[in-house]
Parts: sequence; structure tokens; C-alpha cells
Amino acid sequence: MKNRLGTICLAIIFFSVSFVVGMNAQAGELDFSVRAILPESQRSKDISYFDLRVKLGAIEKLSVELTNDTDKDVTVITSANSAITNDNGITDYSHKETKKDSSAAVTFSEISEMSEEITIPANSKKMIECVVTMPKESFDGYILGGLYFEQKDDGSEDAKKGDSVAVGNRFSYVVGVLLSETDKEVKPELALNNVEATQINGNNAVIMNIQNKQAAMIKKLKVDGELYYENEKKPRYENHQVDLTMAPNTNFNYRIDLKEQAFIPGNYTVKLKANDGYKDWTWEEKFTIKEKEAKEYNSSAVNLPPEKNSFPWVTVAVIVVVLLVVIIGIIYYFQKKMKKEHAAQQAKYDKLKQRIKKSDR
Repeated sequence: MKNRLGTICLAIIFFSVSFVVGMNAQAGELDFSVRAILPESQRSKDISYFDLRVKLGAIEKLSVELTNDTDKDVTVITSANSAITNDNGITDYSHKETKKDSSAAVTFSEISEMSEEITIPANSKKMIECVVTMPKESFDGYILGGLYFEQKDDGSEDAKKGDSVAVGNRFSYVVGVLLSETDKEVKPELALNNVEATQINGNNAVIMNIQNKQAAMIKKLKVDGELYYENEKKPRYENHQVDLTMAPNTNFNYRIDLKEQAFIPGNYTVKLKANDGYKDWTWEEKFTIKEKEAKEYNSSAVNLPPEKNSFPWVTVAVIVVVLLVVIIGIIYYFQKKMKKEHAAQQAKYDKLKQRIKKSDR
């Protein structure tokens, strides 16, 4: 019963992905369609993606039929991609070059070979094959990936002008591939790797790298994050998200945006709570934002309001000190000058007094 329930959940996930991609492709007016040819090792014939029960060292050939119903040849860029978890907390199959997670023994792209490009003649169908060579080491859980198909820009004026939105959004098809060797249940195990201040698209943020260290999928992840400054009891910033997904043996950067607030140098504490519907994880991590780091990010942030003009106490203090020095110098100068004049007048008076005395004699 558990296995059937798991299969149904996975079918819903892949169906959702295919549906969204299909709608995008239609909006972008892609000139081809794809259909997976399910092999004998397929666990269920009622789904449209590959869900295969594989054997150690076996070679699986995954066939996909591409159909071109237009009156021109269509060139399609293809790749066999490992599933990742992007920083929006969504399982993503669209990246060809991905960094292997430290917890992964093997990834789908490592064991798969597929031609990088195929041309479908006008009004015809063509088969493309992905060869998957299973590892010789036994594994439990899942290896997850996707066969990715993107229409190549033909360079025409219509493509450059009329389809600019479609080209910019890179509309495509993805056929999911789920590989398993055993029925042994593998449960997710989350870890918090690191916390740091950063800037995303010109916006100040704090990111927390969350890792799924097991070959298990997370279909409904809830994460609550709070950011505290110094010894404050109330969080300054927070983020709460639900319905996130994570691919097996992947990680992503969960973030707390500062929005229109500048980084303040000092000591911070991040408190995180995560739940996959079955288990809770909690973490608390301290980190420091240095003054130089805060100034660099604040100076390049695009959404900070103009700085309010604060009273220039330092400048005023310097001016007051300089004025005091000048005034004291002036007073000292005139005092010294007056003493000299007084001494000169006294000397004249003494000379005159002596002359008067001499004349009286």
C-alpha cells in the first residue's frame, strides 16, 4: 500500500511538471512534441515518465519520440540532466552543468549518454535514445533526472522579433527519469551547511544552505527562518515558506530578504525550522557581518532608500576645535602685543621722568 501511494505521489509530481512545461511550450509555440516510449523495466504503464526498476551494472536504453507537425525542419537541443533543487525550493531538471552534491554517490548525468542535438524533418517523427549505464555498486532510494528538449533558435527575423519572449524564457519539454534498485524505504535527512550574508540581484539577503543528504525525495517541505540581531529577543527579519520540494542528494540556498533595509554590522543569530510532513529539524547558527562587508553590500544594493541626512557631529566638533585654537591664538597674539606696547610706553615714561628730574637740578 505504501509503495502504491508513493508511486501515485511521484506520478502527481511528474505530471505537474509535464503539465506546466507543456503549457509554457504552447505559449512559446514550440514546433515539436515529445513522447516517452516506456520500456519493459517500467514499474507502471499508467504514467508518462520513466519510472524504472534497474539492476546493478545494467544498460537501459530510454527512447523518446519527437514529432514535428510543421512544414519546416526543426532542430532540438537535448541533454540528460541530473535533478537539482534550485534556490526557489523547486526540483529542477533544466540545468546541464550542475555541481555534484557532496552526499551523492552517483548522479543521473554521470551515468547517461545522449546526443546533444537532433533535427526533425518537416511533418515527420524521429526517435532519440538515452543510454543509461547503471553503477555496479548497490544503492537504495532514487536517482532522479530528466531528459531535456529545447528548440534551437533558427536565427530568422520572426524568431528574433515575434518570439523574443519565448526565446528569453527558454520554453522546453522535460521527460522525468526515476531510477530505483530496491523497495527499501529511504527517509530524507536534512542538514544546515552554512549561513552567510550576500546579495541576490542587487538585494541584500542572508542565505542558509540546506542539504538533503539521502537518496530520497521531499515532496512537501515547510521552512521557517528567523534572523535576530545581537541579543534581541524579537527577529528583525523572517521568511516562512511551504510546499517546497527537494530532489535526492541535493542542496539549495534558503534565503531571508532584508528588502529595503541595509546591512547593519554586528553579530546575528539564525533560527531555522523545517518539516517534510513526517519529521522536524531545527537549527540555530551564529554569524557576524563585518563593517567592511556591510558597506560593500549596502553601496551596491538597488532597493535601499536614500540615506537620511544625519547631523554632522564630527564635522561640527572639528570646526569648533579649530575655531577655539584660532581664537586662543588671536587672544595670545594681542596679549603679547599689548604687553610689548605697555613695556614700550613704560620705558618712554621712565626716560621722560628721568629727564624731568635732571632739569629740576
